[in-house]
Amino acid sequence: MLGFVALSTGSLAFAHEDHDALGAGPGAANSAAPAKADDHMAMGSMTSLNANIAGDDMAMGGMHDEGANKNKSFGERLVSWLGRVHTMVIHFPIAMFIGAFAVELFGLWRQNRDYQRAAHVMLVVGALGAIVAAFLGWFAGGFYLWDRNPILMTHRWLGTSIAVFGIGLAYLATAHRRAPDRSRTAYWGLLGLMTLAISVQGFLGGTFMHGGLNHLAF
Repeated sequence: MLGFVALSTGSLAFAHEDHDALGAGPGAANSAAPAKADDHMAMGSMTSLNANIAGDDMAMGGMHDEGANKNKSFGERLVSWLGRVHTMVIHFPIAMFIGAFAVELFGLWRQNRDYQRAAHVMLVVGALGAIVAAFLGWFAGGFYLWDRNPILMTHRWLGTSIAVFGIGLAYLATAHRRAPDRSRTAYWGLLGLMTLAISVQGFLGGTFMHGGLNHLAF
């Protein structure tokens, strides 16, 4: 419980706090937002803005602006808090889906079907985690069907698609356990696409936390 509270109130989680600064929604950027943020959103990236937000929070020791919360209703504070928990939950489906892919490959190499059982459990856990992460992600980015920031737009709908197809992947894994001799072509195709989608999704999420699309530049 202490770890949960610490993570949910950590500094990095607050980078999703300002929906307008993220470029959420189809409207124009808030005129009160810094001009630098508008410039970067016009380019479809979150460069210095997110770096400044994350840097300021770290410099303050991860303390959230409690004064801003005092002017919010309980419902507004709950929505804000649920959005910030998104950054904690996302690691579980990432690990489970990619881990399941690795376990399946290892089972093929060893020619041992017992590894399929472990992969099945990981996919079920990953699918459940993806549903929770996608649900919290809508609180983090705001409930919009269209975003002026194309990175956020892609991140929003790719994450939602991962949650939907994750359920299908868990179902296929369950079906193959019950009928191990059936073709696994569709399963392997979806598992490979899921692993690729999860990797892209993680990269896009990192752009909001670490300063834009070049955050992994070598």
